[in-house]
Amino acid sequence: MLSRFSDFIDSLAPSTTLRRETPLHRVTLALVGFCFVVGATLCVAFDAVFPTGQALSSLGLGSVVEEDVRAPFSIEYVSEVLTEQRRSAAANAVTPIYDPPDPTIARQQATLLQQILDFIDNIRRDPYGSAEQKQSDLLAITALRLDPVMVTDILLLDDETWRATGSEAINVLERVMREPIRELDLATVLEQLPSQVALRFDQRTASVVVALVKDVLRPNRFVNLQATETARQAAVDSIQPETRSFERGQVVVRAGTRLDAVDDEALRRLGLFDSEDRRVQLVLRAFIGSLLAMVLIGLYLARFPDGAYLRARFVALLCFVFLVGLFSARLFLGVQPPYYIYPAAGLALLLVVISKPEIAMIATVAQGILIGLMAENSLEVATLVISGGMVGSLILRRTERLNSYFVISIFIAVTNVVVVTLFNLELLSSSVAPTLGLLLLYALVNGVLSAMVALVGMYVLTFVLNLPTSFKLVELSQPNHPLLQRVLREAPGTYQHSLQVANLCEQAANAIGASADLTRVAALYHDIGKMLNPAFFVENQVDNLNPHDALNDPYRSASIIISHVIEGEKLARQYRLPVRIRDFILEHHGTTKVGYFYNRAVEQAGDTEAVDIDQFTYPGPKPQSRETAIMMLADNCESTVRARKPTNKQEIAEIVSGIFDQRMREGQLDEANLTLRDLDTARTIFVEMLQAVFHPRINYPIAPTAKRASLERVPIGDAQLEAAPRPRSGPSSRAAEQDVPEAAAVEPTPPLPKLTAEMKAITIPDDDEDAPLQVVPPLRRTQKVSVVEVGDDDTRSDSSDINKGDKP
Repeated sequence: MLSRFSDFIDSLAPSTTLRRETPLHRVTLALVGFCFVVGATLCVAFDAVFPTGQALSSLGLGSVVEEDVRAPFSIEYVSEVLTEQRRSAAANAVTPIYDPPDPTIARQQATLLQQILDFIDNIRRDPYGSAEQKQSDLLAITALRLDPVMVTDILLLDDETWRATGSEAINVLERVMREPIRELDLATVLEQLPSQVALRFDQRTASVVVALVKDVLRPNRFVNLQATETARQAAVDSIQPETRSFERGQVVVRAGTRLDAVDDEALRRLGLFDSEDRRVQLVLRAFIGSLLAMVLIGLYLARFPDGAYLRARFVALLCFVFLVGLFSARLFLGVQPPYYIYPAAGLALLLVVISKPEIAMIATVAQGILIGLMAENSLEVATLVISGGMVGSLILRRTERLNSYFVISIFIAVTNVVVVTLFNLELLSSSVAPTLGLLLLYALVNGVLSAMVALVGMYVLTFVLNLPTSFKLVELSQPNHPLLQRVLREAPGTYQHSLQVANLCEQAANAIGASADLTRVAALYHDIGKMLNPAFFVENQVDNLNPHDALNDPYRSASIIISHVIEGEKLARQYRLPVRIRDFILEHHGTTKVGYFYNRAVEQAGDTEAVDIDQFTYPGPKPQSRETAIMMLADNCESTVRARKPTNKQEIAEIVSGIFDQRMREGQLDEANLTLRDLDTARTIFVEMLQAVFHPRINYPIAPTAKRASLERVPIGDAQLEAAPRPRSGPSSRAAEQDVPEAAAVEPTPPLPKLTAEMKAITIPDDDEDAPLQVVPPLRRTQKVSVVEVGDDDTRSDSSDINKGDKP
């Protein structure tokens, strides 16, 4: 899935052969710039373009104001909020007006209670009803909420007690309802109801009285709504409208206070929230800032052109990363903790990884301007963003090493601490010192988060977009990469050539400030197309077998040579190499011609007009970046020096200078943005390195050997024994003594004179068969055993030795 997405992204980029200054290319860049300005404007003026709630700014009801808000002009207005608050307070202060107690309600409830008592009495006296039936009938009384226990108590009362209980219930109801009972007082009356029962009744009987009365008791005094509303309206009408006034520059809302409805109304009256003019101002300010950011980045790319960074694909990626950082800042500015913790420097570090430090620094300045506008024109925020990003861009170098990000996080954190302290020196007082400490903690966390954002962003871009980040280059540079292994097996000469070119490119790119890692890795893959026809390239030919001789067709030979560029690009796509790596494959020959086969074609045709030079020209394009131009020169220099085999540094320098001058005359370096100083630096490095690789060696002589010799052991008498020092005692010496016959003369080998470069080789004529052999230096201490050499005339002479040494 991700590989398909990456292929889709790659397909959006035009072919390298079309990356010229065409009208389509310019229109594409203009469209990307337009989208950048629109996106940045929407991000900076998001609240003005998409207002939410009652306020268009980041402040809302209940928000804490971080700084004093002052009136932009003098104003006096009637505060509807304050007036309504006072009128509501006056209306709530009016006591409700109640009517006198209604006696009819007491009579109705007394009648109801009497009916209930008569019904219960009938059930109690029913001679045919069972206990269960009587209990069920009592529970069915809807006017009372009796529980089974209370029903049982009622049925168990004797007749006299029951009559007394019913009479007491009527009396209690009448006594209570003679007093005014408001609805809000009903709960209190019910709580006091048990105290109204006569003391002559026991607890169980008193409970029955309360159960009979409590569900019948009702309020008898009610609020006179009309009279109460009339009184409240009079109180409201007596309140005069409340006015507020502010002078220009007067503080409307002080810092540290929560925004309430009164403050919200004041800000609205002053046009600080949802005024149309205010919205237009915010949008216009955001548009101008976004346009300035685009101009800054565009001017740098135009002033210091580099083909790799002027492609629409890269510019679109740069704008996308920039806008993601801008929208992230918008989210951080609306939440707590504040913007001090926002890792703005992470954008700069990420741009260093995917482009170069100069672009990262320009983008950091642009980002600081826009984030400062988002933070209500805060100079502190803009300084914090720009300083942290600039420090990160200037210091981060070895992006493939994790410890580099740890070190850079420390530098960014220290820079943030300095900036925060600079703008908050007043917080050093003892009363607010903890606030400054918290801000400094946020600044330290900012540095750590910036490094983490850069690492995560680099991993995501590498994995999703297949960009040549440091992690990707490290992976591609491994010798066990499948594609490099194929080159090593199928075209070993090309592999060795690529290694040498990679070394040249790396050193030259480092010296001129180009991307050394990218150039070195790309050089390893620049000739992968030669694997398809390895024998047609001289570095892979063995035994001087050249298949071009068998073809004897310069057109076909040139086609095969040129095809390694096209086939190499296809092979790179198959192995999903990044686009920047594929650029090296297509650009490292530029639009040069295959001169050898072109000249052969002209010789065969007899006329240059009869030969189509396009068939002998590489498709190109010319190198579009300094890195691809360096590799073109390194490739030409390495192969030419290897072919001509110069014997000294002067010859190497002449070859390299000739190649540089030729490529400049042909215009192959016109689009690469290389300066004369860069070319001179690269030329010097190439000469030094090529001299180290192809230095002359001493032509060592070949030691002569005897034409015919037979070895035989001869007897030696006592008189022939030579005095020799006795060997040292030890296992090795004893072993040697066992191997040497007693009659053998043993003597140590004399040391050889020290060899020097001035010593001439010793030559032995073929006809001098009895001439002594050249002395061969021994490897270890040896023992010499004399042997006899037999000549053609059957004469014997002691002319050679067999050296027999200790085993190591």
